[in-house]
Amino acid sequence: MRILIGQTAFIGDCVLTTPLVKALGDLFSGEHDSISILISPRGKGIFDNNPNIEEVIVYDKRGTDKGFGAMLKMAEALRRRKFDIAVLPHQSFRTGLLFRLAGIPHRIGFSGASGAIFYTDKVHRLMDLHEAERMTRLTEPLGFTPKPIPTELFPSDEDYRMADEFIVRQGIEPSRTLIVAPGSVWGTKRYPPDGFAEVINILIGEGHVDSAVIIGGPGDAEIAVEIISKSLGKAISAIGIGDIMTSAALISRCRILIGNDSAPVHIASAMKTPVVAIFGPTVRKFGFTPYSPMSRVIETDEKLDCRPCSGHGKMTCAQHDCMKSIPPRRVADTVIELLTEKS
Repeated sequence: MRILIGQTAFIGDCVLTTPLVKALGDLFSGEHDSISILISPRGKGIFDNNPNIEEVIVYDKRGTDKGFGAMLKMAEALRRRKFDIAVLPHQSFRTGLLFRLAGIPHRIGFSGASGAIFYTDKVHRLMDLHEAERMTRLTEPLGFTPKPIPTELFPSDEDYRMADEFIVRQGIEPSRTLIVAPGSVWGTKRYPPDGFAEVINILIGEGHVDSAVIIGGPGDAEIAVEIISKSLGKAISAIGIGDIMTSAALISRCRILIGNDSAPVHIASAMKTPVVAIFGPTVRKFGFTPYSPMSRVIETDEKLDCRPCSGHGKMTCAQHDCMKSIPPRRVADTVIELLTEKS
């Protein structure tokens, strides 16, 4: 059987799709079985070296593949691959239509998805489950009994080499290093830089860690500079060092990560690194918390009528009380608690 997964959402969603990939790999492990995945450019790297994935197909739906003509061209490319089954964890109308146009006979997705009209099999999306478990349920029509499967990533030897060279070059001890991931696509998901700086100062000042490394994309460089300028001189930036999988390798080497409701907390979970996630405009009941027993989620204690403000949070908010009301001391204490449990 030839299987195609469609996941063109954000990086974190791609990480949370890896249990589904593993489940399908267990189901279709024969000599003539293969699994491919269709992703957007922002998901590049996440499925590299995954032993269950034969081919990663990049669909730049907002760039070079934008428009119906480009969709037809991609549909024809997929048709030539003669896929038997499509699994659609991303609830996208466009991807559902694409797979229908590609002539894939068996198409499985969530019943409430905008593209559900194009599916041959529909699975109810249970909101009381974690998103990783919801996606794994898409294998039910294929005879798989859903079970918890950890997320997983597979950085290359080169990714680990680059991470290790950075560690040596900076003279840090990874087992005494905190990773800080201050960025997010959505502005209101970002804990204030002042808050991150104070958390770093508390943890270093009290001797819980010796240094902090800030990771993120190019758009997070200014935030990193601001945090570093307000820290005790022991924070450094790793922004621009390799790609997303280099960051995954670096995260795996270090002691613990703190971040927002964004991709790095899911990467840390997949790399088995303890993680503290700070949730502001979004809430844990959405099902996107770190999928790991070595994790903690911090939310405001304030009763805010505006929270959650949307499924993703908003780009701006004049008050931003959902984040500003979380004291750095509370974040630091949660990190200390998790470090104590781990040791």
